[in-house]
Amino acid sequence: MKPISNEQLENDLALFSTMEVVNAPDFFYTRLSARMEKDSISNELRFTIKPILIICALALFLFMNSLLLKEDTNIVKTNPNQNIEALAAAYDQNISN
Repeated sequence: MKPISNEQLENDLALFSTMEVVNAPDFFYTRLSARMEKDSISNELRFTIKPILIICALALFLFMNSLLLKEDTNIVKTNPNQNIEALAAAYDQNISN
């Protein structure tokens, strides 16, 4: 690092003394704190709603799944040979056993 002379240091420090002090606009910090508080409240609500929605969706999924598994009467039971014969008939083929 290059050594700085006292005269140059005094000139640099004099530049700092000529600078103007910058102030925040009126009520800046009160508006900032109000906005931060509003964001924190909305984040708290957002995090509490998400688990509730997920739990409700899972409960609905389990309920619908149990209904579908319970109703065996609506499921069409076919013979595996009928499926093969229908497929062969669609392609004009004959199946001989």
